[in-house]
Amino acid sequence: MALTREPSGSLASTYKEAKVRDYWGRRPSSLRRPRLLERLYPYVFDNPARGRSFLQEFFAVSPEQLQDPFFSHSVRWGGGIRNLAFLSPEYRSCLSGYDPCEELARWLPESFAGRDLLCRAQVLEIELFLAGFLLSSQGDRVAMAHSVEMRHPFLDYRVIDFAFRLPAHWKMRGLQEKYFLRRACRGLLPRPIVSRGKHPYRAPVDALFTAAAPADYVDELLSGQSLKASGYFDADKVARLYRRVAEAPRGAVGEFANMALMGVLSTEILHRQFLASSSYRGGRKLRPDLVRYGAARKLDGRDSGGGTAPP
Repeated sequence: MALTREPSGSLASTYKEAKVRDYWGRRPSSLRRPRLLERLYPYVFDNPARGRSFLQEFFAVSPEQLQDPFFSHSVRWGGGIRNLAFLSPEYRSCLSGYDPCEELARWLPESFAGRDLLCRAQVLEIELFLAGFLLSSQGDRVAMAHSVEMRHPFLDYRVIDFAFRLPAHWKMRGLQEKYFLRRACRGLLPRPIVSRGKHPYRAPVDALFTAAAPADYVDELLSGQSLKASGYFDADKVARLYRRVAEAPRGAVGEFANMALMGVLSTEILHRQFLASSSYRGGRKLRPDLVRYGAARKLDGRDSGGGTAPP
């Protein structure tokens, strides 16, 4: 059994990136804007030219974007939309006319748009990220695979109720996240621990795709034969991207290219392990409409039930 601080970030803080982008949009002539990037990501500036260029592009915002109810997350979603270009023509045609933001808006609380920036960011992070990814993919599944049971004190309903009632300035003071949690731990933990900044862990994605990387399964899964067999991606586009990433010097490839290639590779692994596996072919297939969020709806004359679908 293990005690974990997750999901203290989702309950006790709300997201410096959204706050900085909001400041950039409201004060476009401010001389303090570039300095905020260095305070946010001091570890990115090992290569100052590349780091600053990427971050300035990431945080660029126009005044009209400030009215977007999904402002806090839209910049990341925009990066993900670029990956659709690598889908095969058949799968791109399946998505034509579909807007996930419209579906998302239908099952969010009616009061969502009227909440403050940090509260909206918190709602989106909890609904889209907390249960299915942070607690499941990165938490319970990994732990239980090694016979470890997780305990989450920050998921106690009394802690959650208290955290949701706090005003935004208690969750984040300036760019300091988890402000009230740090205050609560004064005298309980050494000062360097209470006051230290956040440094996220990052997987060495680019190392997986270099020519020297000993990952023979990558070549096999990203081969034209494998990609055409699964049918999800445009094999020629992926091949060009893989070649460019593999031949580039270490650190010279941008975040978009690395993550796009990782998305393709992860999809191929899942397809190979589950959908193409003979042990899973006889399983009952779920209909997508039955696992969507939203109100009750009729499917083929049957009532699918209402409320929120299980993650």
